[in-house]
Amino acid sequence: MVRLKEQKHMSDKAAGISQTVNDWNLKQWMKAALAIAEEGVRHGENPFGAAIYRSDGEQVAVAHNTARSANNPSAHAEINAIAAACKQLGKRDLSGCWLATTAEPCPMCLSATALAGIRHIAFGANQVVVSEAGYGGLGINGRELAKLFSCDIDMRGSVLGNDCIALLLRNRKRERSA
Repeated sequence: MVRLKEQKHMSDKAAGISQTVNDWNLKQWMKAALAIAEEGVRHGENPFGAAIYRSDGEQVAVAHNTARSANNPSAHAEINAIAAACKQLGKRDLSGCWLATTAEPCPMCLSATALAGIRHIAFGANQVVVSEAGYGGLGINGRELAKLFSCDIDMRGSVLGNDCIALLLRNRKRERSA
């Protein structure tokens, strides 16, 4: 289903926009990602959610994982949110937007995020917890992969980390039907 640190001043070089995004913003955005993830779980989906916001705080899109119902291993929450945001804005370039996601993005999702022009990512649970919950990985976490990209990606972990970890561990893959 898709629905349309201390306070720190940052400059989004890619978009040429000066913005102020602080911990309060990131927590509010993560709450939206958690809420949509919980909705997905209620519909039998894997426990992942993502939200895309403009740096001024306007929500562009939220989405949960739909890999199970779509029988599509690429239907991750981040991919679904990026698709919805592009449709909502009528363009492929999401420069100046932030991605809030309940778990550290996998290589596919991180790559799609970078290709969409998003340079700021806030995540809740790290890849170690994702693996512990049974959702695996490809041997490289998002933070390691981001260092290899030709663009700078600002990744902030543990935003509402305990809530995101609890969501994953309550919904372990091995405890749910395949």
